[in-house]
Amino acid sequence: MTSNSGEQLANSGEQLGRVVKTNGTRAICLVDHDRLTGFRSSGVEGTLSMGSIGGLFKIRVAGSLLVGSMTDLSQDVMDRSTILAEIEYIGEGDAGPDNCLAGFRRGVDVFPQPGDAVYFAETADYERIFAPPDAPTITVGTVYPTDTVRAPLLVDQLLGRHFAIVGASGTGKSTSVALLLQRIIDFAPHGHVVILDPHGEYARAFGDAAKVWDVSNLELPYWAMNLEEHCDSFVHDSGSGRIVDSNILAASLQKARSRNVRMDAAAKITPDSPVSYQVADLIAALEEQAGRLEKIADAHRYTQLRLTIEQYFNDERFRFIFNADFASHSLERFLGEIMRVPGHGKPISIIDLAGVPTEIVNVVVATISRLVLDFAIRSTHLRSVPVLLVCEEAHRYLPREHDDATASVERQLERVAREGRKYGVCLGLVSQRPSELSETALSQCGTIMSLRLNNLDDQDRLKASLSEGARAYVDVIAALKNRECVISGEGVPVPMRVVIDTLEAERRPASDDPQFSKAWSETGGEEDLLAAVVRSWRGEV
Repeated sequence: MTSNSGEQLANSGEQLGRVVKTNGTRAICLVDHDRLTGFRSSGVEGTLSMGSIGGLFKIRVAGSLLVGSMTDLSQDVMDRSTILAEIEYIGEGDAGPDNCLAGFRRGVDVFPQPGDAVYFAETADYERIFAPPDAPTITVGTVYPTDTVRAPLLVDQLLGRHFAIVGASGTGKSTSVALLLQRIIDFAPHGHVVILDPHGEYARAFGDAAKVWDVSNLELPYWAMNLEEHCDSFVHDSGSGRIVDSNILAASLQKARSRNVRMDAAAKITPDSPVSYQVADLIAALEEQAGRLEKIADAHRYTQLRLTIEQYFNDERFRFIFNADFASHSLERFLGEIMRVPGHGKPISIIDLAGVPTEIVNVVVATISRLVLDFAIRSTHLRSVPVLLVCEEAHRYLPREHDDATASVERQLERVAREGRKYGVCLGLVSQRPSELSETALSQCGTIMSLRLNNLDDQDRLKASLSEGARAYVDVIAALKNRECVISGEGVPVPMRVVIDTLEAERRPASDDPQFSKAWSETGGEEDLLAAVVRSWRGEV
């Protein structure tokens, strides 16, 4: 469907039917079968979709036009010439000539009565409903079922209230994330975006606009961890034993940090203070505590902690964090590089977690998330530096069911979800399983972008999270094509189904699935591949 010719859709100006039942959210309408099917078969591009589920309709209410989305169709068994249509309210506007919208606003003041006339929404109506408001906006696609009306996203509302992007694997979720972020930095090139990338997908998507950090160049100072993150790394006991070990580590950590500050400042140091310490001082503090024990049998806890700490600092896999040389590193420099403050033309920071050992990946995510939020809190009274923190595979770190293994990262990310928007930290959650995602975190997302979801639990969970006027789209979500999504919430003027723009191949994430048919039809070079992988595995290259 196009609007540049000025031609209105066939039969769209004629009354389609009338309201027979209404409540506070929707109307049941009796529509003429021949007019509906005649409109859908009129040959005008796009009319097939406009006259079916998801199409927009108008109800004449006195001097106004109420706009709603068709959510259900059924045939009257007593009269096959009529169809029952269920229309969920979206908003309203003044009625212009020929029942065209003269404007549009979200929400409904006056509800229809039985007998009120029903009409198709015309091309011009779509353009008014989805017209960009007088506010900073970006677009990521076109409004379904048109091919010309752009779908506006409100930048400040999108980033100021957190957002979530959900969709089944293979629906174009990662590409949609990349497209959204590219549109954001095109609009605001001096932004600050941090992506937690568990699969190493996004490095190629942003080119020179991003700085990529992985285990080869990331230098996360071990001493920047707080007590809980230290315990997640070094304390492997559970229950009451973990409490005892945590207390031992807290006392030793406080003493080690205190040795690196002036005498008058030592009293203010806590185990959580981001003050550098020498690993040797931490070991010495542990041994000093053990030396004061009356029973030698109790010393095994101190010995176990010391051995675990030494093991981490001697393991090459953890050199990007547990490295004694980092004792002299600057927290200012680390925060500046990770948060792109200043950005130096690279507003995006990608934390590639693919090579991070499983044992501490949660610690890394927790530490970075906490540092970003703590910086924002402490800088608010000086100068606001808004940051967008994007968490891919968010259900890994924010599970719906509490897990001791993810306690610290879950606590920090939920803290960002609850408090971040007050201090300019936007949390962008990306997940293929919204049913497994923390209720606390998802409920804080003011905007939700959903691609196709096949799982019934995911659909039900999403339905409970969507804003008013958008829940009718839940039944459509299972039938969305790739690169189609439903967007609702504070970041859009009205809930809408969107056909996402095509992203250039060189700007897409490396998220393509392996092609078995191609890989299994070729041979050669397997021995060299095996040798190279084993050498890398052993750390020889």
